[in-house]
Amino acid sequence: MAEKLIQLRIDEDIKNKSDEIFAKQGLTTQGAIKVFLTQVGNTGYSPFDNLFRPKN
Repeated sequence: MAEKLIQLRIDEDIKNKSDEIFAKQGLTTQGAIKVFLTQVGNTGYSPFDNLFRPKN
């Protein structure tokens, strides 16, 4: 399986808070993002479906 590197910038405080929350669940932030993207890719659904209206 080929892999693709994704980089993003996020506020340091948000990253630190996320790290703490995910650590309590036995995850890293990177691992949580990977789970999120895998779930979206495998199901074809996003938790953001129907949350935003498409612009015409």
